[in-house]
Parts: sequence; C-alpha cells; structure tokens
Amino acid sequence: MLPTPISTAKARRTVCFDTRLTWLNIARMYHFEAESYGLSVSSAYLLLHIEPEGLPVTQVAPKLGMEPSSTTRTLNKLENDGLIERYRIPGQDRRQVMVRLTPQGIAARELAKERVRHFNRLVRNRLGDDKLSVFFECMDTINGLIGSLSPAQLMGNAQPTPML
Repeated sequence: MLPTPISTAKARRTVCFDTRLTWLNIARMYHFEAESYGLSVSSAYLLLHIEPEGLPVTQVAPKLGMEPSSTTRTLNKLENDGLIERYRIPGQDRRQVMVRLTPQGIAARELAKERVRHFNRLVRNRLGDDKLSVFFECMDTINGLIGSLSPAQLMGNAQPTPML
C-alpha cells in the first residue's frame, strides 16, 4: 500500500512549496516501488541514465544532479549487487573509469523504465496532452529563470539585469 500523500490544505501555495510537495509525493511513490526490489530511488534513477555504451564515472554526478559522495555510494551498491560494472577503455587514459550496465542491470533498467512510463501514462491520461505540454513549458521557463539569474537575484538580494 502506498503512503498517504502530503496534503496542501493548510499550506500557502507557492511555486516552491507546490513543486517540493509534488516531488516528495513522487519520490515516496518511487521509493516504495524501488524498495520492493532492494533498490533506492537514486539507484533506479542512475540505472535509467547509463547509456548502453557506458558512461564515464566522472559524468554521473553532474548528469544526474547528485553529490559526488552520494554517487560513489550508489555506484558501489549497484556494483556489489551486480547491476553495473566499472571498466577502463583499453588504450585510453587509464584514469578514466567507465560504468555500464550488466545483463541484470539492463533487466532492472527495463523494469524501472516501465514503472516510469506507467506513471507518465496515468498523468497524461488525467491531464491530457495540452495541459501536460503547458506543464513542461512552465517547468522549462522556471528552470530557465533559475539558470539565467544569480543566487542573489533569485533570492531578492540584487536587482536582475534585463535580458537582451
């Protein structure tokens, strides 16, 4: 049984609050599912983002928005569980370590992809393509705003410079 979602009844609605609330509910849902397979949400997320040809270990944290220490722990667990393997490309810089999925990791990735696709189908069926398109446009706009301003500007400690 899934945990009860957090309610917004008493909270004041803001972009930050609603985004965080929604993410916490989604994370709880995925945590419950991943846990039933002995994985964490971070592990499943990592499995979903390792390309078939592999990925340099140094690119994992920036690509997934994870802290390097968390990434190392997650990679170690996935390797110990037999879902990934680390390797070096012969003839290349021997310091460059790559990571790729094992056959067991590929199977786990496919299962995780199906769970994500299922949830996305539920959302698409509930909202429809038009509302979902507006949602993604809004998220892109918010992320663009965050990427275009300094932390001081975002927090109101400086005046934003006009975009040309």
